[in-house]
Amino acid sequence: MIQPAIVSYDRACVIELIRTQSPEAVRARLRAGDFDAMLDPEGRALLDELLTAWIQRALGSLTLRDAMLIDPYRARQVYGLLCALYVRQRVAISPDLAVYLPAAPADLPSLPPPLAALPELAALADQAAREGLVLTWQAQYYDFAPPGNLNDLTPPLPQPYRDEPLFEQPTGLRRNLAIALASLGVALLVVPLLFGYIPRHPAGLPLALLTLALLIGIKAGFFGYLGALCIWLIANLPAFRHGTALIDLWPALPLLIVGLWLLRLDRRVWAMWRFIHRQFHRRHDATGTG
Repeated sequence: MIQPAIVSYDRACVIELIRTQSPEAVRARLRAGDFDAMLDPEGRALLDELLTAWIQRALGSLTLRDAMLIDPYRARQVYGLLCALYVRQRVAISPDLAVYLPAAPADLPSLPPPLAALPELAALADQAAREGLVLTWQAQYYDFAPPGNLNDLTPPLPQPYRDEPLFEQPTGLRRNLAIALASLGVALLVVPLLFGYIPRHPAGLPLALLTLALLIGIKAGFFGYLGALCIWLIANLPAFRHGTALIDLWPALPLLIVGLWLLRLDRRVWAMWRFIHRQFHRRHDATGTG
């Protein structure tokens, strides 16, 4: 039906819908009744048909912008129907006034002088200016000016899955330094045993070197080093030896709590723990018992 009119609509909402929503998502909202008050039954049926055609062509999971680039024939119809969803006000234009307007459809930065003098159109223009709406001149109900270059309407960047750093295997100089420290720690622990000598403090320097190798390898932060120092101090307490009852180690409990809390604060240590936990569960599930 030919209905020449000047309408005000929220172009920003339409552009955001094109950039962020997919045909599947819009069709689901359409069938759920979200647009019943914004679009007449004929328009809803036509939009459903167009979106279904895109979904059948495997374009349903893309953004509307990408689907419009691939299928420009349906793109103009879909865009007009989407614009109709956000129409705020419509003023019919008589044929004698239409001669002052450009070829339809076209967005109007301002009204031509003969039309601006009309109270109804002046109120429409004032409302559009106040609310940031766009005025457009259309010869048919779902006919709107094209959105311009669709290539400029890039979808927003996806949010990062996690803001925590992922565990990275040590490489380069950091890897070589960690291997050297770990090898030295193992040597200080094993070599005396090969000669029949049991070190008095195996948790001293050997454990310190092994812990330092681990912290350097995972690129631990300040809290990681402090937490590891607390745990290392517990292992070197005079009461911490074979045969000591657990009740005798209660003075080390505050130091243990502080050490674990500091390790939890370190993002790199936590990333390593999540990596180990994930690998363990992946191997467990691969056995078919979980």
